[in-house]
Amino acid sequence: MVKRRMLLVLSLLCLFLVIIAGRFFYFQIVRGPELAQRAASMRTRGFSFPESGRGDILDRYCRPLTGTGWGWACFGIPDEIADFQEVSRRVAEILGTEPRKIEESLQEADKRRESLVLLKFPVDDKKTRQELAAVDGILVVQVQRRYREDGRFIHLLGSLSPASPEENARVVGSSGLEIRYENDLRARSHPKQLQRVVDAMGNAISGIPLKLASSRKAARDVVTTIDRGIQEMTEDIVDRHIRTGAVVILDIASRDILAMVSRPAYNPYDPESYTTDTGCQLNRALTAFYPGSIFKIAVAAAAMENDLLRSDEIFNCPGYFRFSEKTVIPCWKTSGHGEISTPRALAESCNAAFIEIGIRVGRSRLLDFCNRARLFERDIIGYENAQGDSRLQIDYGRPALGNASLGQQGVMMTPLQVANMVATVVDNGVYKRPRLVREVREGEQIVELLPSDPGEQVISPATAGTLCEYLKLVTTTGTGRNAYLPGIGCGGKTATSQTGQYTESGEEILDTWFVGYFPVENPQWVIAVLVEHGQSGGRNAAPVFREIAAGMAKMYLPQAGR
Repeated sequence: MVKRRMLLVLSLLCLFLVIIAGRFFYFQIVRGPELAQRAASMRTRGFSFPESGRGDILDRYCRPLTGTGWGWACFGIPDEIADFQEVSRRVAEILGTEPRKIEESLQEADKRRESLVLLKFPVDDKKTRQELAAVDGILVVQVQRRYREDGRFIHLLGSLSPASPEENARVVGSSGLEIRYENDLRARSHPKQLQRVVDAMGNAISGIPLKLASSRKAARDVVTTIDRGIQEMTEDIVDRHIRTGAVVILDIASRDILAMVSRPAYNPYDPESYTTDTGCQLNRALTAFYPGSIFKIAVAAAAMENDLLRSDEIFNCPGYFRFSEKTVIPCWKTSGHGEISTPRALAESCNAAFIEIGIRVGRSRLLDFCNRARLFERDIIGYENAQGDSRLQIDYGRPALGNASLGQQGVMMTPLQVANMVATVVDNGVYKRPRLVREVREGEQIVELLPSDPGEQVISPATAGTLCEYLKLVTTTGTGRNAYLPGIGCGGKTATSQTGQYTESGEEILDTWFVGYFPVENPQWVIAVLVEHGQSGGRNAAPVFREIAAGMAKMYLPQAGR
């Protein structure tokens, strides 16, 4: 009987100890981080920017594309200011603003027992920062920003705008990846705060410096296909050579978009500068333009696929193509190319020859080929509804077909579509949708995976191989010689397209192109370059291609560059 009682007491004691251990485990391990955060928040007061807490947008190697900017901020510390009026007067004099607004901000913050209030952001001038830092109760500190002020990555990333009252957020995406992935990127916490330690009454404890504190982020991250190294290098080169235009770089095997640049860029933190000039917000890499002579690649492919064009064929170019006594389309070479073979016609971009080829193919067959080859496909994996203004509309009649065969009337393509057309040719005639987003992550866990397009054979390998040989000639003996890469080789096509717009002096504004692939053996990449308001594709766009390709070769083909 005694043993049974002792066993019962021991069992109850063990059960009690297990319950206590379980409670310790629950509060220390399961809820430990949450309770520690609550305790820390009771001991601190801080300030977090509206962008804080959003998920990051990353490149293909999970390097950040957001959170790469820095700026100087001016804060007021209400509990360290003895005279709000005097401090407001001095700060307003330095910043060139009204003292009343600054004083109201400080007083409101003091009533709410806030330890920090933002007075000015950004403060770019070094002398201004020094003068502000000399005022008692004013703090000037460098803080991280979501975007860079120079506009790097901005057309790709998009931007933010203040949320409406019904939104459960401080800011929401308004363009680019920010708006397309708003539900994933939206802030659900404030992981980064500029904090001060306070006592039990909420008063700041003097002598303890401010710190930038972080807590676990609740939002998801978006992993793109962009290569940040290539993107940054391309933006540097574009800034030196292109005032208005775009560059797109594709990986041929996967059709991943490795870089996408548009100019002019804009500072997302300066709304006045970009709302008055809406053109700078336009992502030209995904905007349709006349492709000009680049479309001759499609015309040649359509003719070959229909057995209407031979490599040994000879055309005659007198410097124009005459439809009638009143209708004539000139060749860019006004003296004419004379007798010219099919490969040379593409290499020299002969208008007369390609008008004849286009008429031979005919309107219906050209339209059918372009649709079958999906040259005007608008889909981008991970970035829907972005190329809505591209089109192929060829009117009836020989002159309309002739103009379309030169990539003018009725033909509008984006730089991305142009790049993918060449990638399709180089990839043995296999079409694949380009991809911009690879996955969405929550911590280390992949919550959404966007696989590459498996591909579809849309051009015969024989036609694709012949076209590649023609495109090599463009860069060795044709109009694209300024794109040639010694020791590596490349193929491509130039274009100079008419816009129908004129300067005040009466000169027509021209858009200039070069799209090419490299290396010439086992091609890996395609680069499309658009330079608006240029003189010719060979003069303006081809050198940009060469410089970007040479930079990529140094990164990924070190042996080839030697």
